[in-house]
Amino acid sequence: MNKNDTMNKNSKQLRGLLLFFLIALAGACTQLGDFGDIETVNSDPEYALPLITARFSIGDVLDGFEENNVLFIDPDGLIRFKYSGDVLTKTTDEVFAAINATLGQDIIIPLTQDTFALPFSFPDGLEVDRMDLKAGQFLYSFKSKHPSPVTVKLRVPQFTKNGQELSYQIEFPAYSGTGDAIWMTNIFTPTNLDGYVIQPAEDGYLYVIKEVIAQDGNPPLITEAGVGLQDLAFSYAEGYLGNNTYDESRDTIFIDFFDKWINGDIYFADPKITIFFENSFGVPTRSVVNVFEVFTVRQDVLPLESEFITEGIDFPYPDLNEIGAVKYKEFKFTKENSNIDVILGAGPLALDYDVDAFTNPDNDPNIRGFITDSSYYKVRIEVELPLYGKSVNFAVQDTFEIDLSSFDAVSEAEFKLIADNQLPLEIDGQVYFQDANGVTIDSLFEAGATRLVEAAPVDNDGNASGTATKVNYIPVPPARFESLKMASRLILLADFSTYNEGEISAKVLANQEINIRMGLKVKTQ
Repeated sequence: MNKNDTMNKNSKQLRGLLLFFLIALAGACTQLGDFGDIETVNSDPEYALPLITARFSIGDVLDGFEENNVLFIDPDGLIRFKYSGDVLTKTTDEVFAAINATLGQDIIIPLTQDTFALPFSFPDGLEVDRMDLKAGQFLYSFKSKHPSPVTVKLRVPQFTKNGQELSYQIEFPAYSGTGDAIWMTNIFTPTNLDGYVIQPAEDGYLYVIKEVIAQDGNPPLITEAGVGLQDLAFSYAEGYLGNNTYDESRDTIFIDFFDKWINGDIYFADPKITIFFENSFGVPTRSVVNVFEVFTVRQDVLPLESEFITEGIDFPYPDLNEIGAVKYKEFKFTKENSNIDVILGAGPLALDYDVDAFTNPDNDPNIRGFITDSSYYKVRIEVELPLYGKSVNFAVQDTFEIDLSSFDAVSEAEFKLIADNQLPLEIDGQVYFQDANGVTIDSLFEAGATRLVEAAPVDNDGNASGTATKVNYIPVPPARFESLKMASRLILLADFSTYNEGEISAKVLANQEINIRMGLKVKTQ
């Protein structure tokens, strides 16, 4: 699922959460043509139509949405919205590629001395104690013009397999004295290094030792001596693996909670940003934060501020005795260690972040680590907005299509809306009727925005402690009703505040219910 699909789905969830009582009102407006159960109230042509009787919780509303992967309900019933970024993954390919590029010589290296150090150095300050090979070839090439048989003994003490060092004994026959030198080589059938272990000498080098013995006792006449390594591939490396910066791509988490926002403030009492680490690199690693910013509905860009942003967060990592293990860690930015309540209380639309990883940040060569060819780390960032906090005139807007043109028999009407509410939210609302050209014809409440739902009272812990009831009568005289028949859509606006107009932080739970009953009293012409 792409981000646009997720945003569309989440928008439906938010609509259900914030506007379900107004959706019921819109449903009532579209049921005016159902006269099957009209009851006569008296001898006059006046009728009472029960339109809506609905009892539901926020949990019921949100259960109706498919693939609901951003909404979570705690065991105590508290609702949380969670938004996640992409999973950032890094493997050992880069480290091993650097080592392979240094050691993987495709040319023959001349052996100018009997004990010869292979000309390489590990990249980026690596001090390798051990490397296990899973592929590669070792080559040698010697030429002799000595008049008697010659024996060449070749050893590479730092290359071992099953405890045995890599070694050769090459026997030359006597040179005839004419023609090309005698050539002995394994270039065409090189030694397969799969399964060999490389353990550098104490000075960090790999040595090749040759001993040449002529049968006649004279100094051997060897015209060429050389060795080569090619196509090396490692399955394991151990030691001080140096400083490496793993550059991750920049990512954005879109937060659609405020998609319908038009005004007002909301404060989350306990928001969190969690970084999930999963790591099998046996190397100390620390985060390097390049960007960590929130974009708000007011077009502000607010940086997340914390000592853990400036100093970094240490990754978990396995020790040398835990090769193959995967370590996990969750780090949470909270209002106690950052300014998260400020930036997530400012109407966040998106979180933009760029976080890299830096190995051996303390530059301590005494910490010996490891990597394998299957090592990896993953980083994922999640934004959590619990429905626990304060809201003051948090305004949202939505649009619904209607058609009242067929109601010719109705001359006047009166709506009656009763809301019994267990939620700690008080809601003021207004409904505008527009024609097909987008021109506003009328509003449902002539006096302006009206209190539709009273907030249930809350205790000192933010828990709703009762039920609040609100009754509204909405008269629609003949002239107004006639003009409403031209409407093709409803514009619904709602201002949400927590109990006592946002003075107290409150919790919204999945099992808290609203019971809405709506009726319509009409007179026919």
